[in-house]
Amino acid sequence: MKLTHATTLTDTFPSTSTSTAIVNLVVTILSILGFLKIYRRVANKNLAGLPPGPSPWPIVGNLPELLRCKPTFRWIHGFMKEMNTDIACIRVRNTHFIPVLCPQIAREIYKKKDAIFSTRPLTLGTQETSGGYLTPIFANNEQWKKMKKMLISEVVSPARIKWLHDKRAKEGDNLVFYVQNQYKANKSVNLRLVTRHYCANVSRRMFLGRRNFGRGMPDGGPGPEEIEHVDSIFNFMKYVYSFCISDYFPFLAGLDLDGQQRSMKHINNVIWKYHNPIIDERIQHWRSGKRKDMDDILDVLITLKDPTGSPFLSDDEIRYQLVVSFSSLLNSFASSLPPCTYMIYIAI
Repeated sequence: MKLTHATTLTDTFPSTSTSTAIVNLVVTILSILGFLKIYRRVANKNLAGLPPGPSPWPIVGNLPELLRCKPTFRWIHGFMKEMNTDIACIRVRNTHFIPVLCPQIAREIYKKKDAIFSTRPLTLGTQETSGGYLTPIFANNEQWKKMKKMLISEVVSPARIKWLHDKRAKEGDNLVFYVQNQYKANKSVNLRLVTRHYCANVSRRMFLGRRNFGRGMPDGGPGPEEIEHVDSIFNFMKYVYSFCISDYFPFLAGLDLDGQQRSMKHINNVIWKYHNPIIDERIQHWRSGKRKDMDDILDVLITLKDPTGSPFLSDDEIRYQLVVSFSSLLNSFASSLPPCTYMIYIAI
């Protein structure tokens, strides 16, 4: 007779000690995760939260809204007005944009937190318009410190502004002359044209030492060269932070899906067509000793020296600094001048 081996209960199921160990391990892991979650909540309560903003989509954030709502800045101003806030937060992938409308908040950021916010975003627009982040507005780290120091001490200092007073006053006389000629000829005054080109003429006098690139117009108005130059400067500012697709998806940069690369190259070519001959000639005159007296900001930038006696700025730094300074000044003037121009027109 054949005997069979009886299967015991302990052969079929794991031992009680093994089951207990597994349960203890699971409980320990869950306890640690729960503790970390509670700790994170408590820690986040002590941190200031991000400003309010539109609800982001998973992964891509608010990118669909940026691509759908054009122009983007109007969409930003619109939802900030709806939310009744002067500061907001927009998330696009891993990037957070913090638009600020309140002048007090903006001044506080600039004065107290400038070192924190000095790391500018690396975008297609800023790279193309600053020659690879050479200017203080777009530069980072040591380049930012170098250019900011130069800008504050040599370009926008009170002494420099006073030094350029006569150039601004002369262009004010030309503005009155042009408006009066339009009035005598019984022509309407295009306030937008007058404002733009008065600001541009002042900027050209202060930075390049001239009013016109061509012959100008007999009535004091801008010529075709000045109109093309000013239009390019305003388009230049349009593409600086324009929410380009490749800024968030760098692997799409070569495709130029929204056409911004092509537009920016055209704008740069127009600006360099007018700026480069003047800058190159001036640099050559200073290096050859043909020019010895400073007359404008271009002369100041060329003659700056470092402690070793070498030029403080490279040729490319001078070129791009002039473009960025020109556009910044033109934008500031254009924002504040229309009421003043209207008062001049009424007085005449």
